[in-house]
Amino acid sequence: MTTAIGIRWYPRKEETLLRSIETIGHDYTVYPDGQTLPLLYDVKSKLIGEHAGCFKHYYRVIEDLCKQDVDIVGSFPDDIIYSKGWLDIALRQFRANPYVGYLDCFTALGLAHGKGWRNKKGWQELKGGWGESWGGAYLFRKDVALKWLKHPFILNHLENYKPNQQIDAAIPEAIHQMGLFQFYHIPSLVKHIGMTSTIGHKHRRMDDAVGW
Repeated sequence: MTTAIGIRWYPRKEETLLRSIETIGHDYTVYPDGQTLPLLYDVKSKLIGEHAGCFKHYYRVIEDLCKQDVDIVGSFPDDIIYSKGWLDIALRQFRANPYVGYLDCFTALGLAHGKGWRNKKGWQELKGGWGESWGGAYLFRKDVALKWLKHPFILNHLENYKPNQQIDAAIPEAIHQMGLFQFYHIPSLVKHIGMTSTIGHKHRRMDDAVGW
């Protein structure tokens, strides 16, 4: 299965991009959010518009990735490191289940505790939508991504929520309404290394990646 990955970048007090891409193990494109990528980053990048903010930028990166002739798309933040073989693990799950809505490569400790997954291994199914999930490093089949890009809940989220309330947690609600599966992996396939998000959220113990 062919995969297109976009990494969203916006300036941080402590840059994490170089540490992240050292571990990704796959081709990628960096998508700056309306900023010029510093010259010290000798990477493939694509500027697709002015500064849009958190979820609007996420949305347009997925939209752009879907223009490629690939099977799987994913848009990730610039502050995660990837476990060895992470993408192969995900692709095996896509091949095994044709009704996957998304695979979330990030599983937070707080989510694992809340769902009773702490001592489990492998892919765990999450049921429910808004408020049931936790954080996102989502991979999608391209045909599913094209559908949620047009889903009424997503479009309403983009148009009617305040900018800092527009978050990727909207995606599980759309996938839930579409009747597709949502899976999280134990241990988490990625780990956040940024202690403060680009919109000011502070990393907490419950935000740690389970199994790291």
